[in-house]
Amino acid sequence: MNNPAHVQADTRISAGEAILRSLKLNEIDYLFINPGSDFAPIIEAYAAVESKEIPQAVPCPHENIAVSMAHGYFLATGQMQAAAVHVNVGLANAVMGLLNAHADDIPVFMISGRNPLTEGDRMGSRHTPIQYGQEMFDQTSLVRESVKWDYELRYPENASGLVDRGCAVARMEPQGAAYMSLPREPLCELTEAPTGNGQVSTSAIHPDPEAIALAARKLANAKNPLIICSRGDAAGELSAELQAIAIENSIAISEVFVTRNVLPTDFANGVGGNIAAHLPEADVVLVVDTSVAWIESKASPRSDAEVIHIGPDPLFTRIPVRGYKITQAIQCNAVTGLKALRSVLPGNINPQRQSKIEARHLQFRERIVAKAEAGSAGLANKPWIAKCVSDVIGDGVIVGERGGPLPLYNLNQPNQWFGNTQAGGLGWGLPAALGIQLANRDRLVACVVGDGSYMFANPMACHHVAAAQNLPLLTVVLNNGSWDAVRISTLDIYPDGAAAKANHVPTVPFMPTPDFGSIAEASGCYAETIELAEELPGALQRALKVIREERRQVLLDVKTGMDDGEK
Repeated sequence: MNNPAHVQADTRISAGEAILRSLKLNEIDYLFINPGSDFAPIIEAYAAVESKEIPQAVPCPHENIAVSMAHGYFLATGQMQAAAVHVNVGLANAVMGLLNAHADDIPVFMISGRNPLTEGDRMGSRHTPIQYGQEMFDQTSLVRESVKWDYELRYPENASGLVDRGCAVARMEPQGAAYMSLPREPLCELTEAPTGNGQVSTSAIHPDPEAIALAARKLANAKNPLIICSRGDAAGELSAELQAIAIENSIAISEVFVTRNVLPTDFANGVGGNIAAHLPEADVVLVVDTSVAWIESKASPRSDAEVIHIGPDPLFTRIPVRGYKITQAIQCNAVTGLKALRSVLPGNINPQRQSKIEARHLQFRERIVAKAEAGSAGLANKPWIAKCVSDVIGDGVIVGERGGPLPLYNLNQPNQWFGNTQAGGLGWGLPAALGIQLANRDRLVACVVGDGSYMFANPMACHHVAAAQNLPLLTVVLNNGSWDAVRISTLDIYPDGAAAKANHVPTVPFMPTPDFGSIAEASGCYAETIELAEELPGALQRALKVIREERRQVLLDVKTGMDDGEK
């Protein structure tokens, strides 16, 4: 007969705990979570395990906030984080955040619960009516087109290995989200604790030297070369290489449809984002990891132009239709490719061409200054608001969503301005800014958003997170009481139509506008309403005082005129 004193204790852990430990071993520090009844083993692990051994949980009252905060955190740090939501209903709310991440190659480890599959006495089996109503034949179909890898946990012993694989695939260029669904029964079952990371991602993709040499010859022999870019890397290496290539070889750079700024405002070879003014003249075009380089109906390269696309996926194969001219495609890590290209370019400065580029840069900046001055009295315009925010931002960060495009801002360095992706899922800006602020608690982070984007962000939930996590975010809402992007698009297609002649473009206004300040104040936010442009500089100074001295979030509700579509 066995002596109970000699029975070895079971040291196994639940698959839920194993997943958390594996995430931490994969250098994921935060789990942005909107929990549900399916996460009981994960919640139990948070109660039982030392905090340093698993990611820190950040509760989010809406699923879009969870995904968008992970998105913003990556923008600030280059480090992938995780988000967790409740079964199919939570995953449905998270889809927009995943679409935004997918459009800009942002890695997120996405997990959701899945309804229990069994109806009996197994641990974790169904026990509520909703666990029948929420079950789907293919829950993953909700997100399959917006993730790189997906799988469902079936056995507890697979939990750690699946996390390792999902993280490795997500980080492999081009980066993107990975998704894992977690039925409750295997999540409750026991397995061995993970002791290490079983898979790592691939190293940076290096370019073909012959392809780089050919591209260098084309650029060196060009009469009017042009570089197009729209996003950088978290370390700023892409910016440094591009600036060096441009100056050493007298090449203009156009930042278009930007999601992460590459150039400082005063960079002499930066000619702005009006690509239609530059593309038709260029005989050699270098497109650097840019999914939307121009709009075909408004601008296109010369028929005899060489167009070189370089990046992890120069064809952007995730986009079904993208008919850009490509005479050479070089697949590689963008920074690695630019370093290789710079090393073989001759570095011949062309004084005459450089002079023309710098003149274009000055003209571009002068137009921005003039637009800001035009909106400095009465109702503010976007250029004036951008100037005022730029004047106080210093080395801080600006997150923009319908708050004015990048060229309106004055920036000292790369990665100071982040804009919403081409997916266009509104409500991204405010929670993404919270993720950036979480990664930079002592850095000024300003979120400049349109009033429609602000409402899409579930602002009450966002301000709650800011208060709960002690994030002193500055939010500037541009309030004109309308969906201006819809109005501009309608008038662009029907400039002389009935909508253009109407007092109000149908479906666009959403008067009466809510009292945004009261929404924010409910979570302890300091709030002001700014009626006139002249009041904004003073309001911003008061806002900075609250942020610096009280470490409290601030909202400025700025009344604005209609957007004229500044580019």
